Amino acid sequence: MLEHQNINNDAPIDKQINVGQLNGTIDFSNISRLGQRFKRLKEEVEKDIHLSDFMEDFKNYNTKLDGKSMPDKLTDGGFSNLEIFRATKRKHMYSKKLEKNKLYETAQLIDMELFSLINLYFETYIEPLIEEGAAKTVIKQAVLEKIVQPIIDLINQDGKDDTFLNYTTEEIYGMIFFLTGKCHLNWAVYDSI
Repeated sequence: MLEHQNINNDAPIDKQINVGQLNGTIDFSNISRLGQRFKRLKEEVEKDIHLSDFMEDFKNYNTKLDGKSMPDKLTDGGFSNLEIFRATKRKHMYSKKLEKNKLYETAQLIDMELFSLINLYFETYIEPLIEEGAAKTVIKQAVLEKIVQPIIDLINQDGKDDTFLNYTTEEIYGMIFFLTGKCHLNWAVYDSI
């Protein structure tokens, strides 16, 4: 009795579908959605497949929601001039990469996935600390532990073969400050947003 039956033996190994006899599950090579996107991005880059503009969903993250600048939001959050300088540098580091990669559909999809995680993690772990008046050192530590490190771990796992985006820890911070500049993240409690 066979444990697995290959449906298509002629397909590349990552496209073969294995049906487990005992539990009836389908194995799609155990590649996550993000992993699939990194793989697809490589193909787009190799074939030089471009879009003409940002995707509509990406524009939601690339549109400024209110009038406060990133430095103003960080100042309101108690950041020093040096911290604001570093944040600005990291935001520009990410923005340069965004400009270079913006016309690859899958690069936008990857960035949107990461933006979504950053927003969710920020709302879940950082906003409560800000609302409680936690010390800035506690907030910064939580940003590293609850946002940056999990995203880097995810990228290292699902994008381990990525040589195009190749995001660094500083660029993940840059994404955080990019979203701050677009008013998706607030570092202080405001009466209205």
